[in-house]
Amino acid sequence: MNRLITTTAALWALAAGAATAQITSAVTADELEAALSEAGLSPSMITDSSNGAPVASGKAGEINFWVRALDCSGAPLACENLMFFANFNLGRQVTARDYMIINDFNESQVFGRAYIIEGANQVGVDYVIELGGGVAKEHLAKNIGRWTDVIGAFIEKFRAGQAGS
Repeated sequence: MNRLITTTAALWALAAGAATAQITSAVTADELEAALSEAGLSPSMITDSSNGAPVASGKAGEINFWVRALDCSGAPLACENLMFFANFNLGRQVTARDYMIINDFNESQVFGRAYIIEGANQVGVDYVIELGGGVAKEHLAKNIGRWTDVIGAFIEKFRAGQAGS
């Protein structure tokens, strides 16, 4: 009987803790800027001229990146999805080896997707954070913090792949 009471009390405590977590299902430009700043990513905010959605540029160490806010509504605009991306100039034509490295990255990574920008001699990596349906603010912060890991993993995979050619 004591075990049942203890288990019930623990479940109530967990439910109460979950109820106090701040949940968000979309972010405004100000909230995005604050979250990126808290992660140490040096954001600079602009607005997409075609739809008014927030766009951030930032720095992860020496790497420049962008964040496009998508699926926005309301006033002020609040957006359900955030697409982080960073592009890198190859300084040469794209090769078959580059495609192999990109595919290897995509097959081996849970977070982030790599790509080639045809005709621009660039490669890149993106990472999407979905907020629709609601996530805890801590979850958002953790996922924003993961972006630097995604960039690092991409650069490491690309350098290792080029060294192996």
